[in-house]
Amino acid sequence: MVLTRRILKVGFFGSDNFSVNCLKKILPLTKGDNPVISSLDIITRSPKVGGRGMKSIRDVPIATFAQENNLNLLRADKKSDIIELIQNDYNIAIAVSYGKLIPNAFLSTLQFGGLNVHPSILPKYSGPAPLHRALLNGDKITGCTIQTLHPTTFDKGDILLQQEYKIEENTDLTKLSKDLSYLGGDLLAATLKNGLFDSTVETYKTISPVEEFSYAGKVLKNESQINWDEDSSVEILRKYQTLGPLFTFKNAIHKKKKANTPVSKRVVLSDIKITSDITPTESENLQQNGDFIISDDLSSILMKTKAGYIKSDKLKAESFGEENPEKFFNGLRKKFGNEENSFHFTQLQ
Repeated sequence: MVLTRRILKVGFFGSDNFSVNCLKKILPLTKGDNPVISSLDIITRSPKVGGRGMKSIRDVPIATFAQENNLNLLRADKKSDIIELIQNDYNIAIAVSYGKLIPNAFLSTLQFGGLNVHPSILPKYSGPAPLHRALLNGDKITGCTIQTLHPTTFDKGDILLQQEYKIEENTDLTKLSKDLSYLGGDLLAATLKNGLFDSTVETYKTISPVEEFSYAGKVLKNESQINWDEDSSVEILRKYQTLGPLFTFKNAIHKKKKANTPVSKRVVLSDIKITSDITPTESENLQQNGDFIISDDLSSILMKTKAGYIKSDKLKAESFGEENPEKFFNGLRKKFGNEENSFHFTQLQ
C-alpha cells in the first residue's frame, strides 16, 4: 500500500543482468490508473567495440532489455554526461551495478536523491565484489540492502531496508546473483511504493548497521590459481563455483632452450568436483599435494589437495585446446616434454 502519494520521475542507472532483474521488479509501478512512477529513463554506458579484430560491438544487458521493451534508453559515460541529465528533471535516481559514482552535482538537484541496491548486509562487504566474497569466504548468510546514494563515496548511504538470504550448499555465482537480484528488486519496489526514501517526512527511518564494516575488493586474476599446499578440496570447489575455470602450473621442458631447461606451463581446469571415490591404487599414486593421475576408468584427472581430492573432466594445457582426461594424460610428453604427474603453485606478479 502506498503510504503517501508521490509521483516519481526516475533515472535508472544500470548495466548488467543484476540491474535488469531489479528493473523488472519496478516496471509494474509504471502501470495502472495511479502509477508510482510516472516516467522512467534507462541510463547506461555506450556499447564497446571488442572481439577478434575489434570488429564486434558489445552492448550491456540492460541496454538490450530496454530496446526490446521499448523503454527510453540514454547513454552516460562520463561525469559530465550525467550532469547533463539534470535537464530531464528527474526527482529520484536509482543506481544498480552502474559501476560509476553518481556525482553530487546531479544528485543534489533531485527532490528525493538517489537509491542503490547492494547485494550484502551493509556495511559488510561494501565495495565492488560482495557476491564473490560471500561465496569465497564460505558464508552461510548474506542478503540485500537498499541504501541512499552518498554524494562522494560508494556504499556509505543511509540504510533504508535489508533482508537476509540463506546461501545453500553448492550455490554458484550465477544462482546467487540471480536470487539476490530478484530479492533486491522486491526490496526496491517496496521502498518506492511505501515512500521509504522520502527524508522530508517525519516517518523517515534509517536502519542501524548490525554487521561490522568489511570491504569486498575486486577479484584479481591470480585468485583463480589453485594453491595446492593451502587450498582444500572444499575451498577449490568454492573457487570454481565463484570464479569459473581455475588454473595451475606444470613443469615442462622448453624445446627451444638447452636440454632439460625447466619452465612452467599453465593448465586450466574445468568441470571440477570433489571426489572421495579413490581406489587404493589411485591413492598410492597421489602422495603429494598437487599430484595427479588419471582415474582407473579413464574418465577424470584426479588430484590431491591439502585436504581431500578433486577431479576435473576438462583440461586445457598452454598452447593446446581443451581436452578430455584421457587425451590430456596420454599427451603429457607431447605437451610438456615429460610425464611428471604433478601440478604446482607459482607466485605471480
